[in-house]
Amino acid sequence: MSKKNILSAICMVLVLASCHNTQNKEHVFTPMLCDSIDFVIEGMVSDGADSLYFDERPYTDTKSYSIQDGRFSIKVRQPLYKFVQIEDGNDGWMLVIVDSVMNRVVVDFNTNTVVEGSPLNKRFNHYQLIEDSLWSQLNELDSDEGPEYEELNNLILEAEWNCIMENMDNIIPVYTLSLSGQFPMFTYEQLAECMKDEYEFTHHPEMEIVWKFYWDMQKRLPGQKYHDIELADTAGTMHKLSEYVGEGNYVLIDFWASWCGPCLMSMPMMKDLYDTYSDRGLQIIGISFDDNKANWIRAIEREKLPWVHLSDLNGWESIGAKTYGIRAIPETVLISPDGKIVATGLREELLKAKIEEIFSR
Repeated sequence: MSKKNILSAICMVLVLASCHNTQNKEHVFTPMLCDSIDFVIEGMVSDGADSLYFDERPYTDTKSYSIQDGRFSIKVRQPLYKFVQIEDGNDGWMLVIVDSVMNRVVVDFNTNTVVEGSPLNKRFNHYQLIEDSLWSQLNELDSDEGPEYEELNNLILEAEWNCIMENMDNIIPVYTLSLSGQFPMFTYEQLAECMKDEYEFTHHPEMEIVWKFYWDMQKRLPGQKYHDIELADTAGTMHKLSEYVGEGNYVLIDFWASWCGPCLMSMPMMKDLYDTYSDRGLQIIGISFDDNKANWIRAIEREKLPWVHLSDLNGWESIGAKTYGIRAIPETVLISPDGKIVATGLREELLKAKIEEIFSR
């Protein structure tokens, strides 16, 4: 999957000119209100391109512009610190930030660089080029498995995290965290490091989804008591989590759905865990975010999943999603025999390592 289609310190606080912020209340997102400005984008398309396309991020309605002799110049009116995307007819694309420090940017699609622009846009372009290079290497691989793929994927996540941490005093982290949809890839500890009211970028309008994800993660943080919920099994019989928690077992809740590809890919590993540890005190509870009972049951039977399965068939409106703050699946919550949450968000090797650690004591 290409980067374009992905939905991965003590710093000075940036004072955003022309933006007006109000006091945040706990768990209430208060976005900055930014004035709109006229912003000029000029430049050169790549060789052979015959058109230019403009769109806001998140995507709205794409606008097309004509070009002459390989050059273009457009003027748009956009809110300050809006992220906008431009593309040429050769599928080249670039991102720029509406900035009042220099409300004009000149780009060159032949090199994907900002030739002229504010320090903010030149800095943003620098980080985009680093990530673009890594994504190009990843997309050239023949397989999305193996050590080379994993290494490049980890380098991309590292580059994205560095981009955040090295730009806490400006608006750039908004793109990595929110607009590129990478916030679920970071741990709670990482988000806690950057999701603070004193950082102005956290009040950008596009950061609301990140705040909600961060607040929801707090509902399942290790150390707190599990939250009891009641759901139906495949036969329609109601069950509470308290029927399984506190019975001397570790309980692993697996939030999944029949339509979730990554969830299904993790099932062989989950079955290995079940086969190895179910007789030693591991209970797995699958809580599905399906809304179609037939699809849910068909997936259980097809994948041969032998553990307990529960669902209210309300999709993302499931009581499980609301109670445990689940906004992305697959997700896991591991509960100790005394009813305390031990770990969350563990997948694949990390989950296997944690279970092995527990049962090797």
